[in-house]
Amino acid sequence: MILQIIGSLRGGGAEKVALTLHEGFKKINQKSKILVLNKKIDYKTNDLDIIFEDNILEYINTHNPKLIIAHMQDVAEKLQAIKHKQNVWFVIHTTISERLKQKNIFLRFKEKNKFIKLYQNSNIITVSNGIKKDLESFNLNSNIKTIYNPFNINEIQKLGNEKIDLDFDYIISVGNMTKIKQQDLIIKAFAKLNTNLHLVLLGKGNQKNNLKKLVTKLNLEKKVHFLGWQSNPYKYIKNAKLFVLSSKIEGFGNVLVESLILNTPVVSTNCPSGPNEILINELSKFLVKVGDEIQLKEKIELILKYYPSIKEDYYKKFDYLKIAKEYLCLK
Repeated sequence: MILQIIGSLRGGGAEKVALTLHEGFKKINQKSKILVLNKKIDYKTNDLDIIFEDNILEYINTHNPKLIIAHMQDVAEKLQAIKHKQNVWFVIHTTISERLKQKNIFLRFKEKNKFIKLYQNSNIITVSNGIKKDLESFNLNSNIKTIYNPFNINEIQKLGNEKIDLDFDYIISVGNMTKIKQQDLIIKAFAKLNTNLHLVLLGKGNQKNNLKKLVTKLNLEKKVHFLGWQSNPYKYIKNAKLFVLSSKIEGFGNVLVESLILNTPVVSTNCPSGPNEILINELSKFLVKVGDEIQLKEKIELILKYYPSIKEDYYKKFDYLKIAKEYLCLK
């Protein structure tokens, strides 16, 4: 049995990764289960192989899984007693150095030491080469491998074909509304555009009210639309003229791959890490300096005039069955 462990099934990237991997393992005839620590759920599921249980070690001792994949730091804290075992792998979904920079000096030092203690001398999966390079600077003495995030390409394309109830052309951004995602940059760049397009923002978070105030300040209430968290964001991405990612930090940038799968042009900040591993070759010209709203505006204008054709090669390497098999090689 392959056992994944995660804190919740909230609507984030790590949670989506766990669920997609689970589908991939089952598709290639592997017994797979996900153990979830609490019942905070956005991704609704009736899958009986998804179990809500907070006593991780007892479950592991009883069921003896061949491979354990642990997502996020709250899970790592609960697995310290077995972290040295060969079949236990911790998945790091974000660029730790950049996360630490968001904290004050005292907290930065404290959190760095805590992170090193948690993950040193263990097996680690990073979801981008950028994260791997970052972790190597921590001198963890750990076994670190990069495995990209998985995507069910056919399912994403199928969901993208569902109808939407919007009667205008639009630019879209999807993500948690936090300071790190800095959707305010998109709104400011959008305000400088001479366009009939609207702006659609999907997601929820503690910055939503501030973003709405910014929209009001810029007199954009009739052209900027907050649609909240959507169980199927793909139909909105598929019908958009382009997708914009404005983050300060990403671990990988799932929405960039999803947009390419849906044949939607993408412009993104070149943040650490992930975007420059996804938008490669001729797509790399649509990477923008972090925080530069003028350059973002210029790239949006360029993308509306010209965008290279999106070849399957840009996203086929992230197919969930291929990624599931890479995980199986860890056993």
